[in-house]
Amino acid sequence: MHLDFIKTPFTNNPSMQKYSGDLINKLPRSKYIEEKINQISLRESELCGETELFQNLQLLDKVSTLLEMEKFNTLKDLSTEIEEDIAVMHKGKLEAISFCFPSGWIPTEALGQDFAFLHEPVADNDLLIKSSQKLSKYMCNYTIQRWVWNVTTIEDLSNHPTISRPELSSFDDLYFRLETQISAPVDEDTSLFLVLVEVFTLNEVWNSSILKSINSMSESVLEYKNLIEIKKYLNSLKF
Repeated sequence: MHLDFIKTPFTNNPSMQKYSGDLINKLPRSKYIEEKINQISLRESELCGETELFQNLQLLDKVSTLLEMEKFNTLKDLSTEIEEDIAVMHKGKLEAISFCFPSGWIPTEALGQDFAFLHEPVADNDLLIKSSQKLSKYMCNYTIQRWVWNVTTIEDLSNHPTISRPELSSFDDLYFRLETQISAPVDEDTSLFLVLVEVFTLNEVWNSSILKSINSMSESVLEYKNLIEIKKYLNSLKF
């Protein structure tokens, strides 16, 4: 795995690149489909939702066309056919979402909200907030890709807030959580947001750049990412 997206010093500033590849995995792995169905059965109202505007504008049909898929009745139904979590922004606001593998938040609580609201909980978020409106417009014109990563003791694809965080006692308790995020224009006012969540044992992907980046994080970022204890532990080891 390439780790070029891991930067030192670490920053939450919007770092992205233009993208021209496939938007979704054309051959979704069964473990993703099965786990999505499981998560929806547990907490559908928190993970999946649509606004009346999304339905009235028939944006789901446009999304299905963009992804070269058959038509579905709901975004939830479409989402259980692909690996990626999926959301739709229209005129800068979240109008539909099906996020089965969220990272510490309740997806449907953000329906109808703009990027500034979505980024408000993020630590060191000043530039993210300031660029939210510009970013929304950019996403309606270009297909872009970015990565968000973390080290955690949770091995599940879902990091729903109710999931307990296992204790750290050895290096084998640690996992590398990676979100590959792709945004693509649907029309001049609408963009599609896709997130592929992958979880690896930290041992699989370990590189000194991970610790260097963690060591460069501010205290607020470390707290936001639940990395304070993990940082201390990693620095106690001899690699």
